[in-house]
Amino acid sequence: MRDFHDKVVVITGAASGIGRATALAFAREGARLHLVDIQADPLEETAREIRALARPATTYVANCTDAAALEEVARAVFDAEGRVDILHNNAGVVTGGPLEQTTLDDWRWVINTNLMGVVHGVHAFVPRMIAARRGGYVVNTASMAGLIAFPQVAAYCASKFGVVGLTEALAAELAAHGIGVTLVCPGMVRTNLLRDARVDIPGYWMTRLQRGWDSLGADPDRIAARIVSAVRSGRFLVAPAKEMYALWLLKRASNGLYVGLSKTLTTAALRIAARFGSKPGQSGRQAGE
Repeated sequence: MRDFHDKVVVITGAASGIGRATALAFAREGARLHLVDIQADPLEETAREIRALARPATTYVANCTDAAALEEVARAVFDAEGRVDILHNNAGVVTGGPLEQTTLDDWRWVINTNLMGVVHGVHAFVPRMIAARRGGYVVNTASMAGLIAFPQVAAYCASKFGVVGLTEALAAELAAHGIGVTLVCPGMVRTNLLRDARVDIPGYWMTRLQRGWDSLGADPDRIAARIVSAVRSGRFLVAPAKEMYALWLLKRASNGLYVGLSKTLTTAALRIAARFGSKPGQSGRQAGE
């Protein structure tokens, strides 16, 4: 898809982070934006920035965990536009902490948002895209944690590995309908994802994690530019997390060696963490990944 002028783009988790940056990037390319998020005020702010670029932007306050809500959004978009050219399933949340302290509510929250949110988006929009016979494009935001498993975020990894598998299957199946697919697997990105997380990690480590996230995390605009480029060129994988390439390559070379290293480092980290107090925190908002 070379030209984005007047293309109809739907993005979930569009109020912040990668979703917001990608919406603005497509707007600068001349697209027509339909934005979905549960945070009304930040969502409208994203829309105002797009309109300032002289591009149309329509907002929908909806929760991606609600299949009926996304079905209503899809119906409204197709009624208004007659088509969707690009669908970006992007809303996401994270929960972290020891497995034994991860509640079933935490598991449901993260899987319902990260995995079922993508499923709901696909279910609501893709059959309509197929029926329209206009081709199109689907972008799903997963994570490097969908390619490499990390300790203390088992539920998050499970949800993102699910998105990776779903997206690979979609890429194979939708090609017959002229619909391209891109999988986005960012590492640390300067978004609200960590601040809005449900975490139960000792304060010593949480402080350092947040500092590393803020200082080393990629700019969402950079990720957005990679996404636009991938849709233009038809590239399947966007994985700009250069700080994690070594781990990914290690896993691809020897999964056993990677798991062994992970066990050793995690055990050492937990021993050090035991010397410090725990300062759990809990939030619970969806964020634009």
